Amino acid sequence: MDFSPAVNSALDTVDTWRRQGCYPLFPVVAEACDTTARIRSADGDEQPVTVFASADYLALSRLDQVRHAAIEAVERFGTGAYGTQAVGGFTTLHQQLETTVADYFGKPAALLFPTGMQANVGTLATLARPGDTVLTDHLNHGSITLGIQLSGARMAPFRHNDAQHLHELLRRGTGPGKRIVVVDGLFSADGDLAALAEIADVAKAYDAVLVVDEAHSAGPLGPRGRGAAEQFGVLDRVDVITGTFSKAFASTGGFVCAGARVVDALRHTAVAYLLSLGLPPAAVGASLAAFQVLEKEGSRRRERLAHTARSLRERLRTAGVDIAGSAAHVVVVPVGSVDRTARVTRRLREQGLLVGPLFPPAVPIGGARLRLGVTAAHTEEELERAALLVSQALAEEPE
Repeated sequence: MDFSPAVNSALDTVDTWRRQGCYPLFPVVAEACDTTARIRSADGDEQPVTVFASADYLALSRLDQVRHAAIEAVERFGTGAYGTQAVGGFTTLHQQLETTVADYFGKPAALLFPTGMQANVGTLATLARPGDTVLTDHLNHGSITLGIQLSGARMAPFRHNDAQHLHELLRRGTGPGKRIVVVDGLFSADGDLAALAEIADVAKAYDAVLVVDEAHSAGPLGPRGRGAAEQFGVLDRVDVITGTFSKAFASTGGFVCAGARVVDALRHTAVAYLLSLGLPPAAVGASLAAFQVLEKEGSRRRERLAHTARSLRERLRTAGVDIAGSAAHVVVVPVGSVDRTARVTRRLREQGLLVGPLFPPAVPIGGARLRLGVTAAHTEEELERAALLVSQALAEEPE
């Protein structure tokens, strides 16, 4: 079969990795528990690893309360929704989770999507239309870019975290349609936080709709865990929040919080919502239980996560490792070339450390990197060992 040049280039890279024995992707997890797992090799052997490739930031997914809630949901409703939400796949659990999410973020209404990616795609493709302008941080997640492209609106990227550039773009004029500003709360490939206070000021000055994707920041950040917008004191100025249950909320699926009219528009016209089945009951039950746990223990878990994340960042810096702009629990280590990043990732795995490599197009060409996801369950010993192994692997794998 004939592929595009980009696909052929990716396949050539995969072939090279396999020949060199450093293929870094799709580790087969045979067993997982908190911060450890067992990885199965091609010949069936299993190796224990410490996991720094997880987004279970608040360490909720293994709790008995969460697991039992998922099992109970399956016993009540079965393993699947068996229909789109509009025609029978919307259970009392789904309804309860929507209410819980809206209350948690202090917004009038919420809507569940099958994935966080679909939440972004469906929301932006519905809210924006030809003639509108969507101003997007140029390091936003790819799902945001895809949603803008599907909308037919004009896409106007602004320099990363540069509120002044955003201001300049809006001041020059964007046409007769509405203006939408969209940013990640915590940039998952860069580890830094959005300059939300400044960006919210600019959006308000130009009467632009502000959309914030809190996928990696909801739960861990803010006094009540409502994300980067709450942390920077601008939650009341955010018009639309998108996010996912697959990070801090112990499950899978996406959500949108907004005004009732916006949510109604998405519920009845967003293709990514209407043409997909609802979340499986187990996922909904698990997320509901996660919110219940956070109501009682959220502050303690956020404090613990802040400590472990800060500890890892400090240990890596002390070891001479560049962590770029990492400011929270997503810790990014720039490596450089794709091949070097693959070798470093494979070396770390062989030494018992599982980390996430990021390659183009998720990051710029020449900007391949490691992403370490810190959780509230990591111990000081695990943090120390991770910093040591990463520094050694970088030293032992030159460009």
